[in-house]
Amino acid sequence: MNLSAPLGFLIGLSVVYFAITQGMKNIAVFMDVHAIIIVIGGTLAAAMVCIPFSQLFNMVRLFFRTVTGAQKEEVLNCINEIVEISRRCNEGAPLKDLIGSTKNPFLKESLELLSQGGLSQDEFEDVLEMRVEQQNERYKRQGSTFKIIGKFPPAFGLIGATLGMIALLQGLGEPDAFNRLGPAMSVALVATFYGLIVANVFIIPIGENLMHASEDDLVMRHVVMDGVKLIRDSKHPLLVEEYLKSYLTPKDRNGMKKAA
Repeated sequence: MNLSAPLGFLIGLSVVYFAITQGMKNIAVFMDVHAIIIVIGGTLAAAMVCIPFSQLFNMVRLFFRTVTGAQKEEVLNCINEIVEISRRCNEGAPLKDLIGSTKNPFLKESLELLSQGGLSQDEFEDVLEMRVEQQNERYKRQGSTFKIIGKFPPAFGLIGATLGMIALLQGLGEPDAFNRLGPAMSVALVATFYGLIVANVFIIPIGENLMHASEDDLVMRHVVMDGVKLIRDSKHPLLVEEYLKSYLTPKDRNGMKKAA
């Protein structure tokens, strides 16, 4: 499991909590429900306008996959799977019989394309490269979109502050208005505070995380593309394994099982 993101969120929230509790006389001012609703609700509404809800859900799911380490584990499992398929093909097993039990979707799709035939080597490689490029572009767009969403919380925080200031100015002519001026202004700025926290502690870092996730997915797809080409050329499983392990760091290579 990748503890970096949860630990980062925890440290960020701890810093905010420390700043609030140590620098404020009355921390109850931050418990303003209207400010929270304006920032969170407004950001969610704007995000749903920008992108379909299903795509937003997929982006959040991808983020949790990177946090749990499933993204990196997928690369290791994919290499092991390719090596096993290569070993069985070299033992004489038909490739078509191995496709059904393939777990990685892109690997399964690539093997099906290979088994169908009808494409030259160059055409086959061009098709795989195109699919790798297009999927990577989708992931990059998702990461960029999430970073764009990070602009919304401060904007809605400013809206909340503006509404608070309007309400404040309306009451200036009332008795004891001067005594209520300071507390009212602090409440008005709480929405801006929440907007900055939501954007800079959560949304923008998640967007950066998704950009890194797209790089990991690109590595996995290159592993599949090269692995399928090696299987097509009937290379020895040991060569297949050692070639694909070049995509990994020395630490990750220790998680590989040895080819028979």
